[in-house]
Amino acid sequence: MRYCEKCGVHVIGSPFCCPLCQGPLTGETDGTGDVYPDIPFAGGPHQMLFRLLTLGTVVAVVVCIAVLLCLPRHGVAALSGIAGLASGWLTVGIAVKKRGRPLKAVFWQVCVLSILVLAWDCGMGWRGWSLNYALPILYTCTMLAMAVIARLLHLRSPDYLLYLLLNILLGLIPLVLLLRGVLRAVYPAVICAAVSVIFLAILILFEGPALKDELLRRLHL
Repeated sequence: MRYCEKCGVHVIGSPFCCPLCQGPLTGETDGTGDVYPDIPFAGGPHQMLFRLLTLGTVVAVVVCIAVLLCLPRHGVAALSGIAGLASGWLTVGIAVKKRGRPLKAVFWQVCVLSILVLAWDCGMGWRGWSLNYALPILYTCTMLAMAVIARLLHLRSPDYLLYLLLNILLGLIPLVLLLRGVLRAVYPAVICAAVSVIFLAILILFEGPALKDELLRRLHL
């Protein structure tokens, strides 16, 4: 029978580690077999979907590289396809990593998508569509999505107030750029700013004390 010197217990079977402290065991096995046999991991319910998506990504990248090598004049489209796949996997990775806190995951997605949209616009010769249309629409939809998610999941105030406030502040950026003459499209920026102000008023009027407590807690004041 094997023995754990740290825990002072005898362990039946032939394990290599103590079931309590995971430390090494001494002594010989008693030949009675393991009480808790190793059960192979069968994988999660979405493992097959993940494998199919990975295979599809590999195939798409190979096709893009083949197009880039065989048809150099279509190299921009091939590189755009590879960049699009990388962007998609980046957003999916963030969603999976932050899945325990949905509003935090949404805010991280907004930050990453903002950078990706600006990068795509720069890579395509900078036509300004990212600042004029993509970002205002993104911020507006995200604020609405955050409100709906918080309502449906019955989240507590500390779970969504800070992330909604940060998204509101992002929604005011297009208005600032419009007033400074950077943007050409008026309606997306104005609508985004209007939605931001409305949500800010709702937070202050209905969640003012909770918002103040959350900010003081986050800022360690």
